[in-house]
Amino acid sequence: MACNSDGVEAGFAKLQGEDFEYYMQTYSIVLGRNSKKSPAVDVDLSTLGGGLKSISRHHARIFYDFRRRRFALEVLGKNGCSVEGVLHLPGNPPVKLDSQDLLQIGDKEFYFLLPVRSILGGPIGPRSHVGRTTPSYDEGGGDYVLGSAKKMRRGGDGQDMMVEARSRDREADNHQLLLLEEKDMVSSVATVLSDLCGPGEWMPMEKLHAELAEHCSNVWHHSRVRRYLTSEDYPGPQSNRKPWYGLLMLLRKYPEHFVINTRTEGRVTQEFVCLVSLLA
Repeated sequence: MACNSDGVEAGFAKLQGEDFEYYMQTYSIVLGRNSKKSPAVDVDLSTLGGGLKSISRHHARIFYDFRRRRFALEVLGKNGCSVEGVLHLPGNPPVKLDSQDLLQIGDKEFYFLLPVRSILGGPIGPRSHVGRTTPSYDEGGGDYVLGSAKKMRRGGDGQDMMVEARSRDREADNHQLLLLEEKDMVSSVATVLSDLCGPGEWMPMEKLHAELAEHCSNVWHHSRVRRYLTSEDYPGPQSNRKPWYGLLMLLRKYPEHFVINTRTEGRVTQEFVCLVSLLA
């Protein structure tokens, strides 16, 4: 598990049950039960009392939807998953997840938590469900808080202001995730260029795209592949026959690292990229 500077475990999000906690260190995790016949899952709920018969090997996936800038749950198992008491079945669209949503897979219940900040300078009180005790969760200096935000939505003006502020915090957290992804992309591209290009050499965007597709498409999350190695998110003539168009737009945001050179011959336009450090 990753730790912050104070030695506290941290992640993009956290799953909190009565007897377990799991920090999301990646943009996508699979929940289910481990089996010799299928790849290992990130969270084996069968070992946590979730029940063998009711949990599929790959039962659900929690992932960050970069396009919509939010976390979501995709149901894979035939018995479905409950989010805030609502049953969702496989084949349904992914379910948007809010911080403090109560999830149930098989017999196992747990909360989905995002890093949040209290604008009142103190911890937010625990959210309660009838007949269930929920652990308060800001111990050890952690930044994850299990509180009563959803109840506050029905409160007075002061509580509404608190919900609005926490919503802004959530948007800021989502923006931070996108920045982290961009920085990782910049690092990946810089590595490829420094390995394959000498001083003053330019690489065609088509070749850069091919290198990244060959070495990274099976490693990256599918949303990242779609964003930077396809043109699905960029409809229009400017991206026609240029699956690297999203990658090109990203590199242009970082002129301190990359120089883009465009050459046109007849109706054909080609883009080339070079590291600034290789031109110096």
